[in-house]
Parts: sequence; C-alpha cells; structure tokens
Amino acid sequence: MNKTRALFTLAKTSTPLAAGRTIFFEKTSMVLFRNRAPRLLSLVLAGWGLFMASAASGLDYSALMSSADSARAARYEVFRDFQIKGICGTTRLDLAAAYGANTLRTYVPPSREQLDNYQRLGLKVIVGIWMPSQGKNPDKNGSPWAYDYREKGAEQVENFEATVNRMGDHPAILMWVLGNEVPLNPAYLETVNRMSLALHQRFPKQLTSLTMVNAPTDKIALVKKYAPDLDVIGYNSYGHGAVGGASKNLETEWGRAYYVSEFGPQGPWWGRKTAWGEFYEQSYDVKLEDLRNSFKKIDAAPRCLGSTMFLWGSESQEKPTYFCAFLRPQGGAKSLDAKALYQTPITEEFCHYWSGKYPQPRGPLLTKININGQTNESAAIVLSGQPFTVTATATNPDDRNSTLQFRWWILDQACKTVSGPVNSDQPTAEITAPEAPGTNYVVMGYVIGGGKRASGFTLPILVKDRKKI
Repeated sequence: MNKTRALFTLAKTSTPLAAGRTIFFEKTSMVLFRNRAPRLLSLVLAGWGLFMASAASGLDYSALMSSADSARAARYEVFRDFQIKGICGTTRLDLAAAYGANTLRTYVPPSREQLDNYQRLGLKVIVGIWMPSQGKNPDKNGSPWAYDYREKGAEQVENFEATVNRMGDHPAILMWVLGNEVPLNPAYLETVNRMSLALHQRFPKQLTSLTMVNAPTDKIALVKKYAPDLDVIGYNSYGHGAVGGASKNLETEWGRAYYVSEFGPQGPWWGRKTAWGEFYEQSYDVKLEDLRNSFKKIDAAPRCLGSTMFLWGSESQEKPTYFCAFLRPQGGAKSLDAKALYQTPITEEFCHYWSGKYPQPRGPLLTKININGQTNESAAIVLSGQPFTVTATATNPDDRNSTLQFRWWILDQACKTVSGPVNSDQPTAEITAPEAPGTNYVVMGYVIGGGKRASGFTLPILVKDRKKI
C-alpha cells in the first residue's frame, strides 16, 4: 500500500484490566456465599473462567522481556502495565479518548504544544519521522525526484538529532517511527540504525521503530542485518488474514517487540472482482466481522505491543468509505466542522475493543446495495444517461422503529462526484447514470440514523453506451 501519509497524525488507547477483575470477583463471591446451589456455582465459575481467559489475552510481558537484552529490557519497561490500543488520525481526539484510546500515531513530528494537548487527553504519542525512499520518489503531482541515503544519510541523522533535542524529553512520547512503508534496502536501513543509535545515546530509554507492509520474512531479515539497534517493528496490514500472517512472521523471525502500526478492513487493492475487473468493497457487517477477527489475532500474539487503527478520520486517498471511522455528510466534500461528521460503526467497534462496551446509541448498518432490484451483484449494469433504481438493505441495532435516511452518489475512479447526493427517507431511490460509458464508476450509499451515526460503502457499476444497445 503506497500512501503519502505525511498529512495525517495518529493515535491509540488501552484499558487497564485489574480493577474490572476485582469488581467481578467481589460480586461473584457475594453470590456464592448467598447461593449454595451447585448449578449456580458452576455457572459463575464458568463465567469467571471465560472472563479470565479474555482478560489474559494480549501482550505477554514475560515473553517480551525474555527476548530482550538489558538495554532493551529497560526500554520495554513502559509496557509492563500498558498495551497500545490506538489510532492513526487526529479527528475527534476527545471522542477517541472517551472511547478508551491511549495512543496516537503521527506521520510527522508534532509540536510541543500538540504533545501537551495529547497528554492532557491521556494519549501517548508514537512520533513519526517522514523519510523518503532510496532512489525515485513521486512529488504531489506524480513527477519523480531522486534521493540517495549514501549521500544524504548524514544529513538525515543530523535533522533527526535536532528534532530529538527539541522535543525528545516530552513525557507524552512513547516511541519514534523512522519511516513509514519505506522500501527496505541497506542504504535506508543503515541510516535508520544510525538514527536509532543517536536517539539511544541522548535518551537511552526511548524506543525506535520503523513500519513495513505485511512483515514478510525476507524483509524482517534485512532489518535484523542492517538495523540491529532498532527496538520495535511496526507493520501495516489490512484484513484479518494479512494481520495474522504478519504477526506469525514477526513472532518466529523477529522474536522481539512489534505492533500493528496500521490496520482496518480489507483494502481496495484486493478481494473479489466484478466481471469487468473492479474490486468489490466489503459491506459494513462484513467489515466489522473482519475487524473482530483482527482483534483476536492481535490479542493472541504474545510479543505484540498492541495496535493503531487506520483511519480515525474522514480523509483517505482511497474511496471515502473504505477505512474511515467517520463519514462526511456530503460524501467527498470536505467538512470543516469535525463534529458535523457522521460516526460509523467502526468507532463503536473500536470503543468495544478498547473499553469492553459499546457506546450508545448504536448506529445503523448498511449491509447490501441492489441495482434495479437485482440480487446478483454482477448484474450492476446500467445504461448511460438513463435513470436506474438503487435499494439499500440496512439494520438498526438500537431502535428498529426509528426513521432512517438514505443518501446516494455516483463517483468516478478518482472518487470525484459524478452525480448526487440524492436523499430519500425510503431505502429505494432513483438516480441517473453518467452520460460517458465506462467501467470505472461506483454507487456510494449511506444509511443515516440519529445522533449523527451512519454507515456506507460503494458498489461498482458498469455503464454501457445506450446508443449501442
């Protein structure tokens, strides 16, 4: 996944378990003393066992420390009573903190004032240092420019040292990230190692890391060989299968601390395809199940320090509905007021993961989009310039009798709005196909409930030239 993430700042969260265990034990003990029935006793003990099994999942501090030398053991000490449960993105940080987040991952260094604000919210910060690729790099217009670590590595180290001297003593800092998804080669990794050594000389207990895509074994071997001073590997993976595979590789091949630096539902670069070659987006119920499976795999990995989800925001370089925890009321149009954004069920699922409970009220789930009444997705074929019907299937977990609203757009391949929005208080509406035929269009639908809650996803459509039919 090649994304320019320098524009985003990100965060995460964790929830202590000891207090919850104590309360649970006190309550169940009172029941046991008052009720002697064997069946009740067995049920309570079974519930206690399930709770303990759940509470015991996640980072295994003893396994983490067993693979660390004395210097790293001192740096890993921060994770004795702390597990990363956090976010990438700075939208509604107040809500993230209220939902239980404890960490924010950034892609560029924040100011000390920003660090102060994050600390006031109870957020630790994973500080990102943007680093270019060895060789060609695209600028914002796609034109290439060259960078050579063999010539500029010393300058990169000096710039990093200046940043560390400016902000490295701030108590909000949890870890430093020396590049995001930079192609792993010796020139880059040797520079990373020098930066890591420089940080440890100035602040011996601070942690260094980098992020890679999916953590393949050959890339892990390169990090071990050329950046031996590095403390932590972060990996970016989307979909529970990729998350589980990367964690398995890091447990066996890396053998020390790592975390999931970006994850979310399945991305738009793989999955099922239409007959004309476009990828289907997961429906919202499938996205949430994918996330729950990722949570299980993260919590089953003993040396995993935790995770930061992508994206706690509404901006994306992909389709607006793929990763975002928030949706813009007007689709692709930017919302200036963050509190006007719609919360999606993704925010609710992470609240449950971080805190153990869902926020109320729950938002509606969009589970299916049909075109012209067809139940077969592959029949999403329309005629250019002609009206067609779209139908949403949605559920409302908290209030089955409340009114839902629906909103529809057609987007092109660049996620620009071709038509819409079309608003309706019924799940079926009529919209008009683009005049230009093509295979690069999607219908984007929202279902909107109360309390600024909504969910949505896209469905590819094939626009055929009506003049040739």
